[in-house]
Parts: sequence; structure tokens; C-alpha cells
Amino acid sequence: MNTVSAHGHTFDESAWPFADPVNALAIATKRVFYERFPILLVSHDSDGDWQVLCGTSTDGEQAMVVCLGCAYERDNTIGQLADMPRGWRAWRADVNSPWEREPKDSENADA
Repeated sequence: MNTVSAHGHTFDESAWPFADPVNALAIATKRVFYERFPILLVSHDSDGDWQVLCGTSTDGEQAMVVCLGCAYERDNTIGQLADMPRGWRAWRADVNSPWEREPKDSENADA
């Protein structure tokens, strides 16, 4: 499990829903963290890393490394996906829609 340096969050970490550590590595986009785009696509990669994306860009220059705790702090509804197995992804149409899940196929290994 890849992690980032430990740091604080504003949520109560005793209620952490994931089996992975709070500082587990996650890939996000600058749009999610700097422009406040909603998280609409979450991937739990086969290597254990998480991706929390808005689904608007596949441009590698938009990617950034965050911790899973920061992603959860940004949108705690991703906690509903805490039991998602490695190699699966989830998506929703908008923040008011329920998450849908499916295993990722081998051809689509990156979100």
C-alpha cells in the first residue's frame, strides 16, 4: 500500500470507513481539488491505490497525488465505497445520484 506523509484532517478519524490507512495514496485531478469539481468516478486499482476523479479529463497534467483522507474530507460520500474490492470502479451521474459499481476489465485498467 502506497502512502503519503501523515498529516491532519478535519473529520473524526475514529469514524474512518476504509480498511486502508487515512494517508493511503490516491490519485485525483486538479479540477476536483482546486476547482471543486464533484467526485463522480472512483477506482480501487489492482495495486491498492485509489483514484477519485471528476470524469472530465484524462489529461495526465491534471493528475495529482493526494491522500485518501483528503479525498474523503473533500467528499465523504466516497466512504460508501470503502468496501469496494481492488480492481473495481464506481461512478454516478451527479452528487445526488447513487454510486454504481462494476469490476474493471483488463483493457480499462486506469479508471
